[in-house]
Amino acid sequence: MTPRSLDGWPRWLAALLMGLLLILALLIASWFLRACAPVGPSTNLSMLETPAPAAPEAPPDPTPLLKASLDNSEADGKKLSAELAALQADIRNKVAQCARVEPPKPVEPPKPPPVAKAPPPPAPPPPLPADRWAQKDLGMLQGCWRLGQDTRGSIGVGGRSEMCAVKAGRICFGANGSGERRSTAVCPATGTITCAAPITARFGNDNTLGTTQPAVQCNPGQANWTGPPNSLTCRRVSDTLAVCRDRLNFEYEFRRE
Repeated sequence: MTPRSLDGWPRWLAALLMGLLLILALLIASWFLRACAPVGPSTNLSMLETPAPAAPEAPPDPTPLLKASLDNSEADGKKLSAELAALQADIRNKVAQCARVEPPKPVEPPKPPPVAKAPPPPAPPPPLPADRWAQKDLGMLQGCWRLGQDTRGSIGVGGRSEMCAVKAGRICFGANGSGERRSTAVCPATGTITCAAPITARFGNDNTLGTTQPAVQCNPGQANWTGPPNSLTCRRVSDTLAVCRDRLNFEYEFRRE
């Protein structure tokens, strides 16, 4: 072997080693690619054929039975209709044979005899007719009259004055214009005070009616009823009313009780 050939030997050895390494790298890469590549599933199917079941039997036809039942129902309906018609005809015949009985008429009770109505009482004559007043007829004053209304006033009792409830006065006349006048008052301290005085009535020339009365002592005796201030002058207003004034200018209505 020459020295030149000895110098080329390491070069060939290096090339061989490089080739072996390359082949080994390719094998390793091929193994990695095979391990990472997806593998299709393996299927193993087996099929077993069985014989088909036999077809079921057809159900029986119900048409004949239904037709027979319908015919029976129609026959029963005709029979019942005939029986109904016969019954209706029998009822009509019996109703026609029955005589109509009329109900008895109610007996009216006898009417009571008519009661004669009493005639209404005649209206009383007016207490103060204009013609009798103009004729100065004192007879029309006969009876009792109401003088004034209930009120309150100051009454002197035993040297002192007291506010009392004064009742409406009352005058009763006889047939000739004479009579009595009464007055009643209720006082808180003194109690009930009753005054009664004789009175005389007369007509004046001015178509007025005047009354006079004396001074009297009342009950209880601490109260006095003076005469002249309580004299009255009355003027006729209507058939039912006259207005009277005393000398103290107090005014009173004069009406029949």
